[in-house]
This record gives sequence, C-alpha cells and structure tokens, in this order.
Amino acid sequence: MTHLLNWLLHVDSPDPEVQRRGRILVTLSSGIVAVLLTVGLTLTLFQPTVGRLVNLTLAVLVFVTAAILGKKGLVTVGGYVLIILTALGAISGVFLNPTSPFNTFYLIVSLLLASILLKPYQIWIVLGLCLLSIFGVSQLLPADVRGSGNFTPALSHLAVLLIVSAFISFIGAQSLVSALNTATEARLQAEKAYQQLAELNASLEERVAERTAALQRLSEEQRATLIKLEQSLAAQQQLQHTIAELSVPVIPVRDDTLVIPLVGTATPELLERLNHHALQAIEQYHARTLIIDLTGIALLDTHAAAQLMQTAKAARLLGAETVVVGIRPEIAQTLVSLGTPLTHLRTAATLQMALFGRQSQLDGGKANLS
Repeated sequence: MTHLLNWLLHVDSPDPEVQRRGRILVTLSSGIVAVLLTVGLTLTLFQPTVGRLVNLTLAVLVFVTAAILGKKGLVTVGGYVLIILTALGAISGVFLNPTSPFNTFYLIVSLLLASILLKPYQIWIVLGLCLLSIFGVSQLLPADVRGSGNFTPALSHLAVLLIVSAFISFIGAQSLVSALNTATEARLQAEKAYQQLAELNASLEERVAERTAALQRLSEEQRATLIKLEQSLAAQQQLQHTIAELSVPVIPVRDDTLVIPLVGTATPELLERLNHHALQAIEQYHARTLIIDLTGIALLDTHAAAQLMQTAKAARLLGAETVVVGIRPEIAQTLVSLGTPLTHLRTAATLQMALFGRQSQLDGGKANLS
C-alpha cells in the first residue's frame, strides 16, 4: 500500500513547487474519481440513463487525465483542465435553469482550484476568465431573464465575491510560495554546508592519513636510527674494551721476563687493569721478573704509587720481582715530596738497562754455580 501511494504521488519534476502542486492535483483528481466511481455510479444505477452514464464516463476520463498530467509534471495544464471543467459546469447550470442565476456562484470553485493548482499570478487570469464568463452569460441569456429582479444583483454580487476571493487566494498562495522558496533556499544552503563539511572531513581525513603516514615513517626512521645508535654504542664499547686491553699490553721478552708498558694517565682503572693483567701473565708464563715501563706516564700521585706497590707485593707473592723503569724527573720529585715508600721495587733508568742488568745477574749466578 505504501509503495502504491508513493508511486501515485510521485511527480516527474525537479522543481519542489511543481512537485507540491502536482501532488495536490493527483490527490484531488484521484479523490474525485473515487467518489465518481462509488457514489456517482451508485446514484446512476438507481436511475440509469444514457446521458448520466455518458456524463459520468466523461467526468472520470477528465479527472484521470488531470491526474496523469499532474504525475508527468504538467501541473498547469492539468489544473486548467479542472478549472475549465468546473467553470463549464457552473455556466451550464444557468442555461439549464435560466430562472436561477445562483448556479454561476460555483465559479468560485474555479478560483479555489487556481489557488492550489496554479502559480499565484495565474489566479488573476482565472479571475478574468470568470468575469468574462459572467459577462458572456449575461449577454447570451434572453432579455426577459436578464431583466428579472434577481439576475443582475446576483451577478454583481458574484463579481465582487470573485474579486475578493481572488485577492485572498493570491495573498495566501503568494505567502505559501514565499515560505516554500525560503525553505528551499535554506535546504540548499544546508546541503551546500553539508557538502562543504563532507569535503572538509575528507580533507581532514586525508591530512590525518598523511600525518599518520609521516609519523609512521618518522617512527621507522627513529627506530632505524636507534638501532644504528645501539650498534654504534656496542662498537664503541667494544673499541673501548679493545683500547683498554691494549693500554696495558703484556710483552714476554724472555722465558721468565715480562714487560708491561703504560701509556697515558695513571688512573685507578688503568692501574687496576695493570694489576689484573700482570698477575695473570706471571701465572701463565711462570715469570720471575716483571718490568713496568712508566715512560708513557706523565704523572703519578700517591694513590697511584700505592696501587703500584700493591701490584709489586702481589707479584712477589707469585715469585716474581718487579722492576720499574722510565720514571721521569717530575714523577721522581713528586714521589720524593710525597714521601711514598717504594719498597719491594727495583728501578732502572731505561728498559734496556733493566733487561741487561737482569741478564748480567743471571749470568753471574750461573758462573758461581759453575
């Protein structure tokens, strides 16, 4: 039922005003057709005559035609069809009953139809046609009918009534059209705003997608940079470890003699590595002499001297004698001024003297044994 009603009230026109008037025309024509096919046909069947059946058929065809014109969007044509049909019915009543001029008052129905089916300015056209119809009727009727006491005042009152009705209908129709135009303009503005909002949302979504992609690329770049930094840090730590290992090299110059040259600043970390590497090397090589070369050390404080003495004591416990070479004059003055005891240590000016002096002692010992 709903589908049928939607089809019936559908008007083929893009203009909202035409659609409104077309739906009115279709509804009015369909309602009259329904009345004719029920009430009119029933009354005709009670007193069936050829004239009544013909009139009923013609009326149904006219209103069906008007409904079809309304659905096709030809509302003005369909409206004029109904208005002319109504006007002809009112005028024909005067000729059928000349003694009663009040049939012409049904012309007001034509104005009412014009107010809902036509554009506002066309109401004045219908008014003009109605006034012409009244004038024509007054001229076509016999003189004795026109001269009757009721006819002329009735037509005068009808003309005034039609003018007043047309004026009121025009104001109402014009107000309705203005309101509909305002509503249509508001709807168009709302659709335009909605379209702009949709475009803005699409643009915003595009920018958000671009920003998200940029953030993802930046995150991936940062992740890659972090991995590189971690790899660089690991390589740097490995390099530092290698440098630390190389800063305290153990050089076995003879079967029982080890040389450890120190370079840089005598930090606690450096002297700790010296102690660790020296003791491990003495145990590994079964060394009897440990030569520590301080030529590359620029400064040696009391704490460093104490750590050096701890290394010498530990080496003696493992059976190795510690010889310190390469002491600079400023280091010697610092050690003397600090009063640092250098027990358990032998010293030599250079590495060569320490090695040759140690070799002379070994050769002397062998001669005595011989």
